[in-house]
This record gives sequence, structure tokens and C-alpha cells, in this order.
Amino acid sequence: MRTPYLAGISITVLCVLIAILVYDASSSDMHASFDPIENQRHERDHNDAHSSAHISTSDAQDTKQAAFSDQKIFPIPHSPEIDHELAKIGWALFKDPNLSSNRSVSCESCHSLQTNGAEVIPVSIGVNGAGMRNSLTVFNTVFNYRFFWDGRVNNLADQIDGPVHNVDEMDSNWELITNYVSQSDDYINMFQAEQLPIETASIKLALIEFMQGLTTPDAPFDQYLRGDINALSDAAQRGWETFQDEGCIRCHQGTNIGGGMVMRFGYFGLSKTGSERSEDQGRFMFTAQPQDKHLFRVASLRNVAITAPYFHDGQTATLEEAIKIMGESQLGKTFEDQTISDIKTFLETLTGDRPQMLVEFENE
Repeated sequence: MRTPYLAGISITVLCVLIAILVYDASSSDMHASFDPIENQRHERDHNDAHSSAHISTSDAQDTKQAAFSDQKIFPIPHSPEIDHELAKIGWALFKDPNLSSNRSVSCESCHSLQTNGAEVIPVSIGVNGAGMRNSLTVFNTVFNYRFFWDGRVNNLADQIDGPVHNVDEMDSNWELITNYVSQSDDYINMFQAEQLPIETASIKLALIEFMQGLTTPDAPFDQYLRGDINALSDAAQRGWETFQDEGCIRCHQGTNIGGGMVMRFGYFGLSKTGSERSEDQGRFMFTAQPQDKHLFRVASLRNVAITAPYFHDGQTATLEEAIKIMGESQLGKTFEDQTISDIKTFLETLTGDRPQMLVEFENE
């Protein structure tokens, strides 16, 4: 009697062990299959934004080499491949204040094409006075995956709807704009030359083509990424190492060194975001969803040394203060003065050349 009883116990234990092993293996497979899906989705999102820049073959090779070396930041392509004449129509539209409801505010009013693609005042001034947020630079916008300070849209076509419809900006609509453009002899001639009808889609197409050409290549850091180790000073190289070691690169990566994700500003406490912050609560202002409070897009650091003032409300005047705030609010660290100095020196190497397309247009 005892032998069959023990045999039964042994068989039961064996079955339980087999079941546990099968469950563990299944869980591991599920986890292993889930992670690549998430990674592929993120990679696809990044590649969608990156490919929209129409990079040339040589620049694609630079990017390919950077990818193989596990770099998280890529150099800006030298020559974006754009339709020159279509972009020129976009250039005219971008500068035209007649697109706004009172015919006084153009895209260029808030995005200076002569300087940094943004403006030097804290918040933009639109048709109905001061807006709520600081103007983001339009330079290198083609490399972004998130647009607006709250990152609420993922492409340029949706982005340009924002300022057109916003009552604090252009306070207009595409029907009014299309009617105006279709009655202008200059625009009629330009669109006819491109064999395009004058309609909302073609007007947007021209604006997007223009913005895709607003890239600022050949920054010292881009030269460094392409192999010129002498492009950065010792201090800048220390800053680059610090930028990585302190964790800045976890959010500021990709070709635009940012512009690809949203994060909660004040992750380590709203008291760490600086003493002059506005009442702006980020994406929550548009969604009213509690989980969206203080969610903002991770800003691109391209040309950051010349795009002050900083943050969504433009209340931080210096790069040093911005670095200090980011360390405390996003990393939970109080940077020493030398660390701030080194990071600032590195960030200054992200200033590239003025868009070549603008130089060409201005000289034609």
C-alpha cells in the first residue's frame, strides 16, 4: 500500500514541476516577443521622422555608420533633397502676413528666418496679443517626431494647422487662406509653374517642403560625429562625456538631440523647475486628462545656445540656469559649477550653419 502511495505523490510533484517549467518558458517567450515589438515601434517612429528629411546617399552612409557604432545621436545631413521651386512657394507663404485674420502676423513673425528660427521674447505675440508659450525654432523641425511644446501631434502636416487656427496666433482658417492665395497673381503664377492647383493640400505641401529644407548642418559636434576629433575642444569633449554620464542623453537623442518624446517637467518635484514658471500645465491644457499634467515635449538641443529664452514659458534667460534646472528637476541632481560649464561648452558645439536654402533663395 505504501509503494503506490509514494509513487502517486512522486508523479504529482513531477507534473507540478513540468507545469512550472512550461509556464516559465512561455512567460519568457512572451516577454522576449513583447520587447522587440516595442523596440520596433519606437524604431519605426524614429525612422519615420528621420526619413522625412530626404537625406542624401552620403549622409545616409554617415547615419548608417553612426547606427553601427551604437550612437544615439546622428549628424544633420549636409544637403536635404527638396523640390526647390515648391519650397520657394512655401518660403513666400511663410513670410506672408496676409495668411492671418488681420493680415498682420506671418509664420516668420514668430519664427525669424534671419536669426535662430524662433524669437527672443518669452512668449509669441499673435493676432490677439500675447500667447501662452515660447516660440520653438522652426530650424531642423523636420527631424522632430513630436511637435508643439506638449508634443500633441506627430507630423508637420498636423502641426501647421495649430498656428493657423489658434486665436492667439494667426486666428485664420484654410478656406480664407486658399481664397486669398487663389486671387493673388504672384501665387497663381508660382503654382501654375509647378502644375499644382491652388487648394489647401497644395498650400500645405509647399509650406512643408519649405520647412523640410530649414536644416542647420555642419555644427562642430556633427563634424566630431563624422570622425573629426579636433572639432571639439577639451572642455567640449568633457561636456559631451558629462552629458552622457549624467543621463541627459536618455531623453535628448536622435538627429535633433530631442524632439522625439514627452516627459513630465518637474519629475523630481515642481519646486525644482525654477521660481518663475507660468501656470502652464502642458498637455493637460488640451486634453484635460489628469495624467497629462506637466507633460511637455523634450526640446531639441540643436542651436540651443542661440535660442534663449528657455522652456515653454520663456522664463529662463540663460543656458547655465536652464542646465541647472534640468539637472534638479529631471535628474534629481545638483550640478557643480564646473559640470554646468562643461555641459554648456558642449551645447555650444550644436550650433550649425544657417540653412543653405535660405541663402540661395535670398540671392536669387
